[in-house]
Amino acid sequence: MLFLQTTLNHKYNRGFTLVEMMITIVLIAIMVNLVIPIGQVAEGFKLDYVNQRLYASAVLARSEAIKRAETVSVCRSTTGSGCQPGVNWADGWIVFVNRNGNNYVDWGEEVIRVYNPVSSPVEILWHSNAEVLSFRPRGSAVHQGGFTLCSVPKRPVFQRLVNISGSGLIRKREGVNCL
Repeated sequence: MLFLQTTLNHKYNRGFTLVEMMITIVLIAIMVNLVIPIGQVAEGFKLDYVNQRLYASAVLARSEAIKRAETVSVCRSTTGSGCQPGVNWADGWIVFVNRNGNNYVDWGEEVIRVYNPVSSPVEILWHSNAEVLSFRPRGSAVHQGGFTLCSVPKRPVFQRLVNISGSGLIRKREGVNCL
C-alpha cells in the first residue's frame, strides 16, 4: 500500500482562505440583522406590559364603580395619594372613589389602588375632555377618551392604545408607528 504523506508547513500557512472569510462575513451579517428585530420585539413587550397595566386600571375602576354604586376615577398621581395635573402618566396613577365628582381625592374618599411610576422610559398620554377617567355607577364613562403609549425616545414600533367609549367599553389595540 502506498500512503501519501503531506506535510503542513506552518511557515506558509497564514491567515484565512477566501471561503473562510466569506463565511465569517455572512455569519456577522446574520447576527447584526437579528439584533435589530430583537430590540424592536423587546420594545413591543415593554409597551404591551405598560398597556396591560393601564387596561387593568380602567377595568378595575369600572368594576369598582358598578360594585360600589359610586363614581370611581383614575387620575395621574406622582404621590400615590392625590391627583396631579400633567400630560405624561408614566409618573404613576391611582384608582379612587370619587363620591362628589370633583376629580380630586378628598377626605373620606378611598384610594383603591396605586400604580407606581413606569420604570422604563415610556410616554403615556391621556386624550379626553377631562383630566381624569371616571366611571358612573352603571359602568358608563363620564367622558370618553383614550391612552396612547410610545417608547422614549421614539422608535419604529406601533403605539399601544387603550380606548374608553362613552358606554364604558374598554379596548386595547395597536396604532400607527410612534415615529
